[in-house]
Amino acid sequence: MRTRMGSSKPASQGADRLAGFSLIEVSVVLLISLIVGMITIPNMVTVMSNARLHAGVTSMSGLLQSCRMAAVKQNRALTTHFVVDGTTLIGYVKEAPDTSDIADTDLQAQWESPVRMQTTPTGADAPTAISTGVLGFTPHDGEPTFNTRGLPCFYDGTTCDNKGFVYYFKDTSRSSGKGWAGLSISPAGRIKKWFWIGGEWKG
Repeated sequence: MRTRMGSSKPASQGADRLAGFSLIEVSVVLLISLIVGMITIPNMVTVMSNARLHAGVTSMSGLLQSCRMAAVKQNRALTTHFVVDGTTLIGYVKEAPDTSDIADTDLQAQWESPVRMQTTPTGADAPTAISTGVLGFTPHDGEPTFNTRGLPCFYDGTTCDNKGFVYYFKDTSRSSGKGWAGLSISPAGRIKKWFWIGGEWKG
């Protein structure tokens, strides 16, 4: 009859080997973690910034749509105004002749991020403006008013001439050539979101 022999290695030596990791093993794991972090953290920052940019533009687009619908429903010309409070962009709606400051009862939307609003992209490595050929109209500078038919116009205190508008937004937390978005309002009242993808505007 054969007898199975046990290991001649002392029990304490085997227990020590199973007690933890060697310094080399720990160093390798840390190195891999650092490499993965260096790759994923910038990507996460970009994803979060893009999400914030999309959410902000969608919020302002929704405000313009609400202004347009309210103008038709209430049968009066309404203007969307934009102000910056610190790093927060605020859009709010008033009756066209009303020049008073924002009130709690006004239709409004806030973009709570470090954002800059411009009528033309400016700054280092800023993208070119969306061409009139792509837009289909020549944009007007100024705040948009919607008349009782829901058409955008520029209110000058007495008249409201039908116009198209374009606004650009820059997430200032991003490097100069990144983090740009736009909103256009065609003379027919179509509101469209645009995003700069590094070589062209994509709507």
